[in-house]
Amino acid sequence: MIEEFKGKRIVVGTHGDIMTLMMNYVDPRYSYEFWRSLTMPDIYKLEFEEHTFKSATRLWS
Repeated sequence: MIEEFKGKRIVVGTHGDIMTLMMNYVDPRYSYEFWRSLTMPDIYKLEFEEHTFKSATRLWS
């Protein structure tokens, strides 16, 4: 998805379980403990540079 929409913003809506799995794929800090801390609903902004994960920012909870 990152390559297909290079240079554009991408919005993905999903449930907390799937969001945590996707975030854990790019950074193992997003684990079961992170999932338990979610307030659901939550909104996170993930930033990538090329194919490298840079940061995740909680925008709303």
